Amino acid sequence: MYDTVNFWIDRAMVGGDPFSIAPYLNEHTEHNNAERGYSITGKAGNYSVFITEAGISLKGSLSKYLLPYNIHTLTRAATNEAMKKLSDHLHLQLNRAKITRVDVSTNLVMKRNPSEYYHYLGNKPHFQRLQATKNTLYYNTGKRQIVFYDKIKEAKTNRQEIPVGFENTNLLRVEVRFIKRLLNQFNLAEITGTTLTNEKFYTEIVKQWAAEYHSINKLKSVTIMDTNNIKTPKDGAEALFSIILQEKGQDFINNYIADLRAKKAFIYPKDYTILKNKLNGLISASTAAEQSELIKELDKAVNEIVLNCR
Repeated sequence: MYDTVNFWIDRAMVGGDPFSIAPYLNEHTEHNNAERGYSITGKAGNYSVFITEAGISLKGSLSKYLLPYNIHTLTRAATNEAMKKLSDHLHLQLNRAKITRVDVSTNLVMKRNPSEYYHYLGNKPHFQRLQATKNTLYYNTGKRQIVFYDKIKEAKTNRQEIPVGFENTNLLRVEVRFIKRLLNQFNLAEITGTTLTNEKFYTEIVKQWAAEYHSINKLKSVTIMDTNNIKTPKDGAEALFSIILQEKGQDFINNYIADLRAKKAFIYPKDYTILKNKLNGLISASTAAEQSELIKELDKAVNEIVLNCR
């Protein structure tokens, strides 16, 4: 489930001389400027390495470092193997290194093209929803990011080899990126390389991955309207409006609010939030009688990952 893992190793962990690992780097370049002082940059496999007097920063994909294909992510056991390999490469003990970013992700084999599922994924509380392209959907905050994307299309775009057996599959990548303030997010005193391979932590972070998905509002199928709760003309109008919004999708609301903001339609800024919350309430209302079959399939796939995580 791990992909990108960024490490920080302070100078004490390398015996007081961070620059001692420079001979083990590829493409190693020295720098000297007034702001940062003396530093060295280089590569260790796919990892970007930045060394200063304070310590060593490692940024890259741990799964790509170990595995031949970027389509795969790391199990707990494979994570341990990858860290040992990178530790040997750099002559460091990464089990003691601090984790500054970790991405938890996997590929779900779906019946339909990944982009067809995005319409039914609505807003997520406290996150900004952004469909950057037809194939990629983001949910953003400052501390973490949830991304849905077509892994096969991404691999083809980047001219990466598709493993045998995956050539004609629909692979939906569901990725949760813990980007900043990890100790606060996980309520821990420290998160190190050793933490990543701890069974309890690994199980909990996979459950958190699933929880991030489940907290997204899901839109229902609009083929059938539920009229059981319509008692007044106002109920009828709101039910019809809700169905129309569900057909249009979440982006329709987000673009509408953005357009009003651009035109400075309201005097008070809070009015945009009030209107958006009202429309979001309608789009997620139980006016459609059926849960989308695509969402049922996606829910099941996510839940199976949690049940089978090791």
